[in-house]
Amino acid sequence: MTTITMATTKGGAGKTTTAQMIIGAVHQLGYTVGVIDCDENQTLSRWLRNASRMAVENVVVLEESQVVAAIQKFQRKYDLVLIDTPGGYSQSTVFAIGCSDLVLIPLQLSHSDVVEAEKTYRLVKSTSRMLDRKIKARLLYTDYTPKTKVAKRVRRAVEDLDLPTMKTRLHHLVAFKELTFSGKVPKKGAAGAQGQLLVQEMHDMGCLDFMQELKEAS
Repeated sequence: MTTITMATTKGGAGKTTTAQMIIGAVHQLGYTVGVIDCDENQTLSRWLRNASRMAVENVVVLEESQVVAAIQKFQRKYDLVLIDTPGGYSQSTVFAIGCSDLVLIPLQLSHSDVVEAEKTYRLVKSTSRMLDRKIKARLLYTDYTPKTKVAKRVRRAVEDLDLPTMKTRLHHLVAFKELTFSGKVPKKGAAGAQGQLLVQEMHDMGCLDFMQELKEAS
């Protein structure tokens, strides 16, 4: 069982898109997924209910005092528990981080994204020290446009802050926008490949301990 939290103190950084790709890629491989939505906007929950055809149990938990209990319940039931948190600081985010094996911090190519990504990373480290347990955290570039000046500038800023990043990047692709309507997580093309690479990278990090081996999705 693995628990992954999507967290950032900045809204609109790509949490939902990242969550959709992870859920889809893991589900396609035949593993069970449970989703806990602590974001009052409930974008991921609406997508799972109205567009997605995946057999994924989803619960919305907006009461901070109920977050840990909901996570622990899902941890007993599913291979992967994915938690979506509010786009800002909240006690729910701290609770989710504290229950996690990995925290993914999405950021897009802007100065404000870098600032908030650093804040979120420091929050993970503080929570880790408070609980005296190791919690992995990685920044993940989303809506990424390679070979641009802004991409180079943002990467340099992140490196200067010594913030760890995922090697996989989710590019600025139409397929990521289409899945919000179709509910179909891409299996092929650049978007599908990036989703699979992200799961492979998390597996290689030792964060998907329920996977004995990665098998190709049908």
